[in-house]
Amino acid sequence: MSFRDHRRRPFWHLRRGAALVVSEIDEELSVHIELRTEELIARGLTPDAARREAIRQFGDLQRTRAYCREQDLAKEQLMHRRLMLDEVAQDLRIGWRGLRRAWLLTLTIVATVGLGIGATTVIFAAVNAALLRPLPYADPDRLVRIYTDAPPYQFPFSVADYQALEAQQTRFERVAGYQSRAMAFSDGKVAERLNGRIVSWTYFGLLGITPSLGRDFTAADGRPGSPQTVIVTRNFWQQRLGGRLDALGQPVRLDGVEYTLIGVLPPTNGPFERGQHFFVAAQWPPPPRKGPFFITALGRLRHARGDADDRAAALAELRGINKRLFDVWKSSYQDQRATWGMMDLKTWTAGDLQTVGALALAAVGLVWLIACTNASNLLIARISSRKQELGVRTALGASRGRIVRYLLAESALLAFGAAAVGLALVWAGMGLLREFASEYIPRSQEIALDGATGWLLLGLTVASALLFGLIPALHGTGGPVDEALRAWGRSSTGTVSVRRVRRMLVGSQFAITTPLLIIAGLLLVSLHQLARVDIGIDTRNLIAGSITVPKSTYAEPGRVIAYWDQLQTRAEAMPGVTAVAFSDGLPPSSVDDFNNFDLEDFPTPPGQSQPVTPWIGVSPEYFKLMRLPLLQGRLFDNEDGNKPSLESIVVDEAWARRFFPNTSALGKRLKEGGCTSCPWTTVVGVVKTVKYAGLDRPDDGTVYRPIPGRGVKPVDEGVARFRYLVVRTAGDPAVVLPSLRQIVHDLDPALPFSDVATIDDLVGRALEQPRSLSILVAGFAVVALLLSLVGIYGVMAYYVQQHAKDISIRLALGGRPRRVVGLVVGQGMMVVAAGVGVGLLAALLSARMLSSLLFGVGTADSVTFAGVTTLLLTIALAACSVPALRAVAVEPAVVLRNE
Repeated sequence: MSFRDHRRRPFWHLRRGAALVVSEIDEELSVHIELRTEELIARGLTPDAARREAIRQFGDLQRTRAYCREQDLAKEQLMHRRLMLDEVAQDLRIGWRGLRRAWLLTLTIVATVGLGIGATTVIFAAVNAALLRPLPYADPDRLVRIYTDAPPYQFPFSVADYQALEAQQTRFERVAGYQSRAMAFSDGKVAERLNGRIVSWTYFGLLGITPSLGRDFTAADGRPGSPQTVIVTRNFWQQRLGGRLDALGQPVRLDGVEYTLIGVLPPTNGPFERGQHFFVAAQWPPPPRKGPFFITALGRLRHARGDADDRAAALAELRGINKRLFDVWKSSYQDQRATWGMMDLKTWTAGDLQTVGALALAAVGLVWLIACTNASNLLIARISSRKQELGVRTALGASRGRIVRYLLAESALLAFGAAAVGLALVWAGMGLLREFASEYIPRSQEIALDGATGWLLLGLTVASALLFGLIPALHGTGGPVDEALRAWGRSSTGTVSVRRVRRMLVGSQFAITTPLLIIAGLLLVSLHQLARVDIGIDTRNLIAGSITVPKSTYAEPGRVIAYWDQLQTRAEAMPGVTAVAFSDGLPPSSVDDFNNFDLEDFPTPPGQSQPVTPWIGVSPEYFKLMRLPLLQGRLFDNEDGNKPSLESIVVDEAWARRFFPNTSALGKRLKEGGCTSCPWTTVVGVVKTVKYAGLDRPDDGTVYRPIPGRGVKPVDEGVARFRYLVVRTAGDPAVVLPSLRQIVHDLDPALPFSDVATIDDLVGRALEQPRSLSILVAGFAVVALLLSLVGIYGVMAYYVQQHAKDISIRLALGGRPRRVVGLVVGQGMMVVAAGVGVGLLAALLSARMLSSLLFGVGTADSVTFAGVTTLLLTIALAACSVPALRAVAVEPAVVLRNE
């Protein structure tokens, strides 16, 4: 019998269970045996003999029975599956027709839930790329970063540390180190400053990267005095070397030094190669002291990450090496408590994104949940208005499960429509994040719709269909059929349980929206506080850019000073320029030298950590240019920066207040950099406090050290080769910038003028990340608020519709409209108040986890909590009042005639 014949069976025969199939087969076989027995009896055999002969002629009855059962059951199951698919397809067709008629509801659900699905998927893709996905290196779980652990600081290694680690460790398969350094690349025509790294010869081997052209570094490349070599990225090779194969073995000029090109990296780079252009083989000579600390040390464990004993043994070995090293270098580094630690390389690469990513993902996930809740509320109202239709289906024989499946088919259509909208948002959002979020999101270029993200999108789609489909389907079905058939149109009042469910859904929306709005409010207040921070200087008409004078082309200190003098003289002569100065740091967050020191009056106890503050090198004109008032003592003169050792420093008010709160800091002496044999350095002046370490960092104080002034002949090789050229103009700095660039180019075309920006721009950049996070969370909170208002408005409008007759009777009997409005609004505000109350408790608990993201505002800020509560209750009051006012505005007679 063909499948088509099976489909034409009568309805009563379609739902045969396994027991019925077995019974029918047994009956059919029994009939066959009986008929053959009767034939044999008619031929003269006795009944017993005839039955035995009939069974013998039939063959293996048990095997035949089992075979027939198996075949018939398989056909029945196949028919049931296909018929179920036909029913699902039929439900989808009918549901599609119904949703097209309710196009406004359909578009609302598809758009809001689609927004939630898309935004959640995009944020998850970013978190997945930065935090969850393994690093794109060989055996990434075995990679760690090794650091100097001196709480609360975790800082890099010195050359002494790294060389000791390399020589003494036994628990790592390989160790490597690198330092980031921008260098000037010149092809003879154009000079540009590019980001690069100085790396140990083991660097690429540790990461498991093999150059696609040429070779990797070898131990010979890392020996001091060996020919200097470089490996470049694929983009550098193609864009600046023309992609020529004969470029291998040729010199690449960086900072005036010729490095032999030995390799080109593959085109796909990980986070440690992205943003870099070249990698120079490090040739670190044996150091005279422990410091400075600039090497980022990496290690590859010998065994997999799951081997906890191996990790513990590696950490113990690191601490043992550091302990032995302390006695060797204690004359230059006295912090005996400092030790060595290690962390997963992926964790270190992600930085502080864990808190930010968790917050963004939680915010967008809550928006999706609110959208599903709102959709569920709308569908409950739709099902309540279809009571008669569903009652007719039940009266014609449809089970509750069959009706629930039909309603879920409608929800599935809505969910997949929302998924289509979400997918479009995912493609657009991922492109925006890859292009504009590279500075805030580690590994942003790896954001993609991969397997994990795709499964999340599918999971959100299925969960959406169940969240906003199952609750309405279960609460909209069941109950007496005659009651459903009597329900008609507007007079349907709905059950108490349905009304209770809708109120709970709306209350949960406000419970979710409240903490979102409070967190957004705290972030916005924090951003406002950050924007109001006084960085300590007049930022108007200030512009700065960096210049590095390489030792290869400016070997003599006299040439370096002559270059700076010529640059300053020419810049000061430019029209529109009012002042010119040099420094090696800029506010609000451009400082590379955090130096330790030991005060004569308050020496650090043996084995303890010395205090650390930013140290900024400045020329004598810097204070006047920055308009920093002198509070005590004197400022630098031209001779202060031209002495064999550092003898004079200027400190800011915060430094003086921190270390000498009850006396003047003038004349106080210290020894810097852990040097116990160096001469004393004296504080000669105190100026106003300036922010150098970041807008959100406390004012721990800044030390200014002098760099040689104009016309001074240097006395040693320690002349500064990196400086910021800082210029104050009479008008818009953008007008002066082209001429300033031309002066730098004319003095030496091989020296690029880099990182050019106004101080206002630098302040704006410092605010970009907190501003982006605040806007993101605030945007989600506003969407959540709008969805919640739609929910409460829908519930109250439906409530008024259900009770239109009761309201009209009250008004007809002399009830006051104001009192009726109060009763209706009170119903809605009770729901809102309950939701807001729960949300406030949730906000108190969740805001504590955001303390690291806030500045100038507490996690339980009463103004923010009160403001958000007032805002929510006020807007909800308006949303509840509109349906009530519309209801009392209708003449009671009109309503009662239509009932």
